[in-house]
Amino acid sequence: MRVRHVMATAALAGWFAACASSKAGEPLEPVYATVCEARCACEDCSGDKDGLCEAEQDALAGRAEQRCQDEHTAYTECVRLEGRCVDGHHVAEVCDEAEAALLGCLAPDDEEHCSTAGDGTCDEPEGTGGCPAGTDPDDCRSFCPYTGNGVCDEPENTGLCPAGTDVEDCELPRCDHVMDGTCDEPEGTNRCPEGTDVDDCAAPTCADTNDGACDEPEGTGQCAEGTDVDDCAVEPCLTTNDGECDEPEGNGSCAEGTDVNDCNDLGTCDNLGSCGNETSGCVACANEGSCADELAACVSDDECIYFRQCAVTCAKGDATCLSACESQRPAGASLYRLYDRCVHCSECRISCNKRGIFGC
Repeated sequence: MRVRHVMATAALAGWFAACASSKAGEPLEPVYATVCEARCACEDCSGDKDGLCEAEQDALAGRAEQRCQDEHTAYTECVRLEGRCVDGHHVAEVCDEAEAALLGCLAPDDEEHCSTAGDGTCDEPEGTGGCPAGTDPDDCRSFCPYTGNGVCDEPENTGLCPAGTDVEDCELPRCDHVMDGTCDEPEGTNRCPEGTDVDDCAAPTCADTNDGACDEPEGTGQCAEGTDVDDCAVEPCLTTNDGECDEPEGNGSCAEGTDVNDCNDLGTCDNLGSCGNETSGCVACANEGSCADELAACVSDDECIYFRQCAVTCAKGDATCLSACESQRPAGASLYRLYDRCVHCSECRISCNKRGIFGC
């Protein structure tokens, strides 16, 4: 069981002996004059901890003195006489009953009381947030806010947390590619074991990483920002999606893989140079080639046909009209969207200048 009195003593102010000593047959005498002196003799009080301890003592002693002086005296006397230092922690388990009486006295009017203090979980704002700041100091002194992030934050690694407070992360194999914007666990690059690159893998992943094309929004747009870092590490193209291929096979103003949509399938149907319609030009080429499956799925479905009949009556740019058609035939709209984007956003993006119903 975790010792509950390590900081309970500090939270209740008073005089006690940490690491008390005695000769055989003689009563224990307090070695230190104050709570903070005693605690710091047993535990690390580097940095601001000593000053914070003194401030807590003054505030809490004042609150106890107003209405709980007897209970406060009984508790502190118990801790003062019975407290001992064990493995770097101040222990006073025999004072549980006196502590409960004091807490019961303070609790009704004291909003600064934490009912779960000393339970092994930091309940102040930086932890669970269940208690006000300064009311669960024992648990929060040994608290690590970075647990479960796939990185060992104990002294042997980042050093952000005390020893023993980030056990799960520190038991995992090390990943040398954490927080680089790319998920390196098996579902990502597979450079690291599962659970060792948690922050990067919590974000959306990209199924097309390291394929030579930037798939983040500035590229194909198929993946979320930061999920295709290696491919997108080249200088971005400032003229993407303008209907003209700017990669080397086009006008050459941008690097390979940075203007994928404009350069997609250049030289096939789009190379005909004419948008055309169902019987001619790029549209006819797409219908017979790469978009044949999408076309067949639509023409064999009544809902898709009815949606198109409704949509073609809408004026160009009339989003309200198009939305109404989509609401009437949602399944058909979904099928037609696949066909429309195959033709106007992929196969005939340049020659048809992205003139599809749904846009690109």
